[in-house]
Amino acid sequence: METENQTKHPAAKFFEENGWVKIEKVIDSKMAFLLYHHVQLAATRLTYLDNFLGFGNYNTDVWGSFTDKQAPGDFSRYGDLIFDSLMNLVLGQMEKYTGKKLVPTYTYHRLYTRGTELTRHKDRPSCEISTTMCLGYDIDNLDKQKYSNWNWPMYVGPKTGELGTKGTPITLEPGDMIIYRGCEVEHWREPYIGNNHAQVFLHYNEKDGKNHNVYDGRPCLGVPRLVDTLKQNYNVEEKEEDIFFKQEENQIVY
Repeated sequence: METENQTKHPAAKFFEENGWVKIEKVIDSKMAFLLYHHVQLAATRLTYLDNFLGFGNYNTDVWGSFTDKQAPGDFSRYGDLIFDSLMNLVLGQMEKYTGKKLVPTYTYHRLYTRGTELTRHKDRPSCEISTTMCLGYDIDNLDKQKYSNWNWPMYVGPKTGELGTKGTPITLEPGDMIIYRGCEVEHWREPYIGNNHAQVFLHYNEKDGKNHNVYDGRPCLGVPRLVDTLKQNYNVEEKEEDIFFKQEENQIVY
């Protein structure tokens, strides 16, 4: 009879040993390009809102923002319906590749631009097991002879969680993703030298773990994370049983 460890997917064994694993072609290149274009258009739309309505005079939970502290000036958004849908649809794959029973918490996507870096950090409790998926990138500004095979790596620290280590560089093509223990493994990127690069982050928690935080405290996927947003826009009163996530100070939300 096979033991539990013998029946685990090879990726789950690697993840258990290292705290991260790279999975290629989770979605195909055509789907990745569609989502990359979606992110680009969302950034263009928000630029228009800034120019038409004035900077910040709109609901950032609905439209996104350019004020993320992790990547100031770059477009980002929490809980886009299409990416929350993707997170839900790949749940089975995530459980196979990690060997864990999981619940989806939230998504976040970002369009990095030239000069942006992702500083070394670990994530908040809703990101126990996370992915970063490459959607697409534009490096047409680079010298094709000098940078013919250039790809922007993400670095991950050791499973044991020491800060300031050299880290392992991991590169992704559109549709590829890295699964990592976001709260335990330090991760970062050095300054970007291309034109732009789109990533989506899909976050999960262990189903029976200490942070069983389904949908990041939201009532369902695809809605804003802050109850104040709903109260302000839909004139509803918060009920005692509401379990919306209240962002705490000094927690990285990405």
